[in-house]
Amino acid sequence: FYSFWILVVVCLTTANYPGTKPVRPFTSDAVLDAAQAMANKSSESDKTLTEFNNISVASFTGTFTLVEFADATWVRYMWWVYLIGLVWTSEFILACQQMVIAGAVARWYFNKDKVDSKPPVWTAYRHLISYHLGSMALGSLLITLLKVPRLILSYLATKLKKYEQSDIAQCIAKCCICCLYCFENCIRYINHNAYTVVAMQGINFCPAASRAWHVLVNNALRLATLNSVGDFILFLGKLIVMTVTGCVGLFLFKRDPELHLYAAPTLVVCLFAYFVAHCIISLYEVVIDTLFLCVCEDQNIHGDEGKWRQSAIANLSAARNNTHIPEEAPINT
Repeated sequence: FYSFWILVVVCLTTANYPGTKPVRPFTSDAVLDAAQAMANKSSESDKTLTEFNNISVASFTGTFTLVEFADATWVRYMWWVYLIGLVWTSEFILACQQMVIAGAVARWYFNKDKVDSKPPVWTAYRHLISYHLGSMALGSLLITLLKVPRLILSYLATKLKKYEQSDIAQCIAKCCICCLYCFENCIRYINHNAYTVVAMQGINFCPAASRAWHVLVNNALRLATLNSVGDFILFLGKLIVMTVTGCVGLFLFKRDPELHLYAAPTLVVCLFAYFVAHCIISLYEVVIDTLFLCVCEDQNIHGDEGKWRQSAIANLSAARNNTHIPEEAPINT
């Protein structure tokens, strides 16, 4: 994916045409007047002046043709189209990934008979392509409308660091970047839950976002607890993967007698391992958020008869309250 966009950057960078520009070697009036005066002056005794008198004044006042490459007008606009298209396409692909995972998890959760010949992942793909591409495009567009100005302000803030008298401008730019970043993350989190509602109920993006917002507000305490515990456990998983990979890499590096410095390659291995672990464990984070929203929707729709009562957490809560729950086939929620 990124190889294609790098190729587009190369094409836009080299999409210029050669042009000509006239250049005068001497543009100062003082130089031209001096040349005219020396040309008019005659001195037979001075050989240098005699040779100089033979030089035409036109050689000082003439122009040369300089070839330079200039960007076409359409290239300048295409850079903006490229930036918006890159961000929008990236966010659209991420939205489709979240939609497929949410659809598969929701189908597994709400499938009562637990016997389904259709694979949940392929079913989620089919529903996405058939019904929900517009919702994914709208959700990713909202992120793009916030991310592109933030990137532009970040670029301008970097440029303003070169000027010492622009502290106020830097402060304003950083405040705007911070506000856009926070707002972008809020919209991104709401979009993620809206995709789950779209996968569960098959409604449009705007009603799904409204529904997800009300569910999150009504279950704010449980949501904060789940996010705190879940994020901590997932972070520990990333650290464990990074540590184990770093230890294995260090052990292999020490077996090489020609290698004497282990810090740099071990650090590279640890960073790469953490990046891979983050990409994989992020899927579990999406699954956890989807299951939480499924439980909330199940509780709101079916009440005490929902499948959320079959989980081990509900059984533990009922045991503390000395209530009886009908024995059913439990599910691992």
